[in-house]
Amino acid sequence: MALNGFAAYRGRLKPRIDAELKLRLGEWFPGLPDVHRQALHEILADGKRIRGVLTCLVAEALGARLEQALPASLAVEMIQAASLVHDDFVDGDTLRRGRPAAWTKLSPRRAVLLADLVFATAIETMARAGRREGETLAHAIATMAQGALQEALGAGERQRPGRDAYRRVIHLKTGSLFAAAASLGALAAGADERTLEAAAQFGARTGSLYQIADDLADDPQAGPALRASMEQEIAALAEQARCALADFPDNERTRMLAEMPRELVRIAS
Repeated sequence: MALNGFAAYRGRLKPRIDAELKLRLGEWFPGLPDVHRQALHEILADGKRIRGVLTCLVAEALGARLEQALPASLAVEMIQAASLVHDDFVDGDTLRRGRPAAWTKLSPRRAVLLADLVFATAIETMARAGRREGETLAHAIATMAQGALQEALGAGERQRPGRDAYRRVIHLKTGSLFAAAASLGALAAGADERTLEAAAQFGARTGSLYQIADDLADDPQAGPALRASMEQEIAALAEQARCALADFPDNERTRMLAEMPRELVRIAS
């Protein structure tokens, strides 16, 4: 593994994001009872931090300093963590990363309300950074909710992975937050509209690719035809993601972004 590759970059940045989230709990959630503060710590702990890393990597590729992108990176990870609390409750999943899901420990009501508090705090954090930043994150949350609703209504069934319903659900639920993560990184760098759109396209394609790879890894019984179809979809999305970087500066961070689709398939597998 190259020392300057995407995997190494994520390996260096993940502990920083973990530490910053823990450090800012008191600032973000003052006055909460200790039991709820501990629950928030558990909700925000761990995670692969892929989305937050994407925010920072896009920002640095476009000339920003890491510190300029960290607030957005943390906000994106807060949204991801809160969405998992909701997902676990809606899906009836009792475990998250090998530990009891938040709703099984706190009661569904408390878990959902704490997740709502995390959502609201993330939006508030980005709104303070700027109107565009706040709108970007709020739009991602609304889009994710649309995807979750469609999935709950059966639109996300995966018997035919190439069908429009499945693609739409993964774009709404996963691609949208990746798109927001990349867009927030570009905003931190003061990028122009064309670059902002390219960043969003890269994020959306990369997020959808990651979700398909994750779904495939979770379905060891998938038949050869289904597996081949999903792998073709992953390859197409990876190429589209790389094409979105065409106008990015030619530097080390952009090359790390180009590695990201391949690395996410590896992580999902």
